Amino acid sequence: MKKNKLLKKKKYNNKLNAMYVSNYLKVTKQGLYQTKYKLKKADVDAELFFDHLILQTEKVKINKGRLFMFGNGASAAISNHMALDWSKNGNVLALSLSDSAMLTALSNDYSYDECFLEFLKINKPTKHDFIVTTSSSGNSTNNVIVLNYCKKNELTSFALSGLNESNQSISIADFSLYVPMKTYGLVECIHQLFHHLWLD
Repeated sequence: MKKNKLLKKKKYNNKLNAMYVSNYLKVTKQGLYQTKYKLKKADVDAELFFDHLILQTEKVKINKGRLFMFGNGASAAISNHMALDWSKNGNVLALSLSDSAMLTALSNDYSYDECFLEFLKINKPTKHDFIVTTSSSGNSTNNVIVLNYCKKNELTSFALSGLNESNQSISIADFSLYVPMKTYGLVECIHQLFHHLWLD
C-alpha cells in the first residue's frame, strides 16, 4: 500500500515538474518575443533596432572606439563575459569594471553609486565609444548615473532593462531594450541571449 502511494506521488511530482519546465520555456519564449525596443525614445521593431545597433557598433569598430559594459550582480557577470567576447571574438576592445581593487577603491573614494562613472572618466571616453548598461530593474543608481553622464556629454548609450517598463534607463539611453518579465532570472537569461545575438 505504502509503495503504491509513493509511486503515485512520484508520478504526480514528475507531472508537476514536466508542467513547470514546459511553462518556464513557454514564458521565456514569450519574454523574447514581447521584448520592447526604443531608438531615441521611439518604439521600433527588433529588425530596425538591431540594424541600427550593428551600424553603431561598426562605427565604433571603424573609429577604433571601445565598448564599456556596466552591471551589478548577475548583470556584472554578463557585462564581464560580453566584454571578453567582444574583445576576443568581435574585434572591439571592451571594458568592464571587474577588477576588485579598482571597484573597491573607486567605491571607497567616491561611492558605490559613482564607481562606474569614475571608471568611465578614468578611461577618458570619446564620441567613438559606446556605453552599455545591463540592469534587470533598469534603476540601478550607478548605471543611471552613467547614462545621465552619457546624455550630457553626447556619448552614445545602450540600456538593457526589465521588470518594470517605467524604469529610468529606458527614458535616458539612446538604445533601449526592455524585457517585460517579472523575475530576475528570466530577465537575466533573456538579456544574455540578446547580448549574444548582438555580438553574433
